[in-house]
Amino acid sequence: MRVLALVEAMRDGDPAGWIDVAAAILARAHLLDDVDALLALECLTHAAAEPGLPYTARQQLYEAAVARGQPAIARLFLAASPTTPLPATLEKQLQPERPLRPQGRPLTLGERKSAARTHRRDQILLMRRDPHPAVVAILLDNPHVTESDVMFMASMRPHVPESLAVIAGHPRWSVRHPIKRALVLNPSTPLADAIRIATTLRGAELAELATDPAVPEVLRTHAAELRAATLRRPRA
Repeated sequence: MRVLALVEAMRDGDPAGWIDVAAAILARAHLLDDVDALLALECLTHAAAEPGLPYTARQQLYEAAVARGQPAIARLFLAASPTTPLPATLEKQLQPERPLRPQGRPLTLGERKSAARTHRRDQILLMRRDPHPAVVAILLDNPHVTESDVMFMASMRPHVPESLAVIAGHPRWSVRHPIKRALVLNPSTPLADAIRIATTLRGAELAELATDPAVPEVLRTHAAELRAATLRRPRA
């Protein structure tokens, strides 16, 4: 509800004013470790990525951020990510039928989606390996799935980018710090999601990310710019 309210306010509000608000929230969240600012930052980054934010409003916010010298904030409003071909092994696992075990009977996608609702621990351990976005979405809502299960899914390499995007957008799991870190470091995570999540990481983690040669250059640049921005005193 907070995210949807923010989307509506961004759509109808002054773009430059919203960029100033975003910059102040960002600095306050990182500098002061303010709980309210951290929550506002989470909501703000989700709102920036929300499909319901009209293209015109997104473009105006992007341009306002660039004009105000806030490239890291501008980057939040770029929703597109480069596409990369999936490995053949993942393509095979996304087929309509696949077994849960190497020697098991092939199960249809419908059967696997049904199995993802299980309460059985042994079954969950099998299902969390299924890379299909529809199965992942059901698992994330399963009350018997634990943070360690979601960490396993977020850390799988290679993985289906769409499935990692489902984790990145989940209201319960996407705010868990270990999961956020796993998603940012996973090379299969869509770049737009990795950038959005990195924005909410701690200062020391941003410094680490900025010098990590294993992550894309644009993500390193984003982390470095965020780190530099949050070292400045927030506006009154």
